[in-house]
Amino acid sequence: MTSSVDGLVSGLNTTTIISQLMTIEAAPQDRLKTKVSDQQTLTSAYQAVNAKMLAVQNATKDLATATTWTAVKGASSSSNVTVSTSSTALTGTATFDVKYLASAHVMTSAVPSSGNVVNGNKLTFTKPDGTSTDVNITTNTAQGVADAINSSSAGVRASVITTTSGQVLQFSATGTGAAKSFTVSGLTNSANVMTQGIDGQVNVGDPNNGGYTLSSSDNSYTGLIPGVTVTATKVESGVTVTTTADPSKAAQAMVNLVNAVNSALSTIDSASAYNPTTKTGGPLTGNALVRSLRESLLSAVSQGTGSGSFAANGVSLSKDGQLTLDQSAFLNSITSDPAGTKANLGTTLGGRYSTLADDNINSTTGKITLVIQAGDSYVRSLNDQISDWDTRLAAKKTALQTQYANLETALGKLKDQASWLSGQLASLPTSSS
Repeated sequence: MTSSVDGLVSGLNTTTIISQLMTIEAAPQDRLKTKVSDQQTLTSAYQAVNAKMLAVQNATKDLATATTWTAVKGASSSSNVTVSTSSTALTGTATFDVKYLASAHVMTSAVPSSGNVVNGNKLTFTKPDGTSTDVNITTNTAQGVADAINSSSAGVRASVITTTSGQVLQFSATGTGAAKSFTVSGLTNSANVMTQGIDGQVNVGDPNNGGYTLSSSDNSYTGLIPGVTVTATKVESGVTVTTTADPSKAAQAMVNLVNAVNSALSTIDSASAYNPTTKTGGPLTGNALVRSLRESLLSAVSQGTGSGSFAANGVSLSKDGQLTLDQSAFLNSITSDPAGTKANLGTTLGGRYSTLADDNINSTTGKITLVIQAGDSYVRSLNDQISDWDTRLAAKKTALQTQYANLETALGKLKDQASWLSGQLASLPTSSS
């Protein structure tokens, strides 16, 4: 390591001199660093556009999904009956009577005032289909029996209830419906049915005169309208459920696409803007790639359907170069011509944006993707050169420090010699006057 030699002999500020010389030497490296910064700014701008185009691509996927355009919504004439629709639901109407609600099977058994609750060391629960489950009893008390049942897989829950006439063991099925009812054997005192487990039932029309009956173990019915689940919570007659086309899902998909495209346009405009005051442009000012992309985002709408414009379907271009969606026109279009609206917006317009997005952001062939990858490669190359310059500049600084240290040493020797010579001359005899 070379130590500082400032002003030892020469009085020069060699540290400052070396620093200034190194600044000159480092100028090529500084230019490389500037190029790295400029490229990173450019790459960040491309990545921002890439992200917006990914959002456009994702929005087109919803438009391309058939269920977006065939969604239905359900309504019920009764607050005690709910309607839920699946992606395969069809439109339709069904009127029915709720005859029974599914119930859970419940049995009770009086706990003996003294002695064992269970005869032996197990209880057996048997279901209507003949399958049975044994529950081993290790603690032959009311609570011990309940604990054993609750930790078993018998499909029964037990509790000990204290009544005015003593303790009672209550056994309840873990779900509703006839199939989950049971009998229990092995108790000291017999068990009685408090509530019979039954299936719920609805009648559509008169079952004796062309109508039919549906049953359910949980009060939910899927056979009234295809793809629709109806759930009843009260016995009543004359309930009507209806499913109709629901354009809200398609409308939201269109809102998402329009917003995604407009966001992409705004991002391109921001990165391409020129500031006349500062006379500086954004990182993408004058960039041919994004300029072409912006034109394509707009022309997807402006070129129309082939037989007309998208305005009849609610989509048009504004004067400031953005997409607009007229919700009223869209709803009128999808209500009057759902197939045509889907073809124009879902297939034609959505397809154009899907293709445009893939052309630009495909992970292997996308134009923006390739530019970003090339930029990353360029930055790596520049950083390698910068690293080489670090080594070169370090060696140069060491050489300068050594050079100036040697200079000070040489000047010191000269100074010593000059002092010696002066002393020698001073010691010479002088002639008498």
